[in-house]
Amino acid sequence: MNRFVSYLLAVALAAFATGAQLVVLPWLAVNELQLPATQVGWVQSAALFPSLLLMLLGGAVADQARVRSLLPLLYLLMAACHMAMLWVLNTGALHLWSVLVYAASLGAMAAFIQPLRDRVLPSLIEAPSELQSAVVKVSLCVYVAQAVGVCLAGQLDNLSFQIVLMVQGCALLFCAVSLLGVLPRESRVPVDRENQSVGGATIAEGMAFVRGHSILKHLIVLVGFNGFMHIGVFVVALPLLSRDIYQQDALSFAALQLAFVLGGVVATLMILRRGAVDQPGRAVLFSLLYAGIIMLAISAQPTVVGLFLLVFAWGVVAGVSASLGKALLQQQVDESFRGRALSIYQLALFGGAPLGALVCGYAVQLHGALTLFKIGGATTLGVFVIYLGVRALWDVAPENEAP
Repeated sequence: MNRFVSYLLAVALAAFATGAQLVVLPWLAVNELQLPATQVGWVQSAALFPSLLLMLLGGAVADQARVRSLLPLLYLLMAACHMAMLWVLNTGALHLWSVLVYAASLGAMAAFIQPLRDRVLPSLIEAPSELQSAVVKVSLCVYVAQAVGVCLAGQLDNLSFQIVLMVQGCALLFCAVSLLGVLPRESRVPVDRENQSVGGATIAEGMAFVRGHSILKHLIVLVGFNGFMHIGVFVVALPLLSRDIYQQDALSFAALQLAFVLGGVVATLMILRRGAVDQPGRAVLFSLLYAGIIMLAISAQPTVVGLFLLVFAWGVVAGVSASLGKALLQQQVDESFRGRALSIYQLALFGGAPLGALVCGYAVQLHGALTLFKIGGATTLGVFVIYLGVRALWDVAPENEAP
């Protein structure tokens, strides 16, 4: 098994655990604890807030070749988080604070895992021209594995939270073992030895690089908007819409999550079949248009079948945007800044998400989930119109290289 295949296996195992988490965490809050909308927003924010505090540090750490061996250890720590929640459930100690600590611990691990994992990828492919394809293949593995994880968690009523948590922990354990054959003892990627310290200076340099890049600065703004608006609505309004408007159980909610993930699978398969996308920036921009239309359609309270179809379409749009956005960043960034640029990307996405989740929680409490989808859709369409005039993203081609 070559190193890239081992990497894909490790990514898939971790994504499987994440897919199950898409159902486990909100359903612990919504169904087991019967929390109101505002507290559901706090739970979802707790899983995302660590990105605000740690993601940039995680990117600076990722640019230090000697610490890449931390990746398996971080996955082991994430497995330990699931085992700790398993103990909480078995002892009957489940309450709001235990769920908040559980969510925050997973978020803290993810802040370091994401840039470390993505930083390794370019060293595992043979030619730079294969990078977009490699990123899309990773996205495909993530979406497929997440779909399987969602299917498992959808059986919560039959399997129990304890069994699902146990399976998540085992998957992350095997993920850590798989990575041992991927990560070399020493990096094969040149590293600037003057920037070996993990401190404010290296983080500031990464910020300055992205801010001065004509393409990346706009990409990061759009990613931040997606994190705030779309993830915020998805993680808070969708489970509450499922429970309060459509009166669904855990299996039905998991099916909604599965529809979204399957949309991402279809999107990545389409991109792989098509080959290199000539104008990835335009694809990212038009994803805003389609996402806005879908959110407005959901706000009209469609039938259950219509809701599933719209969530599936939302997954397709999100899959295109995520795959091509990440590929665009990988293609544009200088090697010496790759880890920090990836961490800024993740910070924009998952840093805006907890703020969006909090705002969405209070908005749902005041106005209802359907109104929130209407506001989110209209705002998304407004951002799309504004960015039609940004030529840097409109004209970028995949062969462009970082300046």
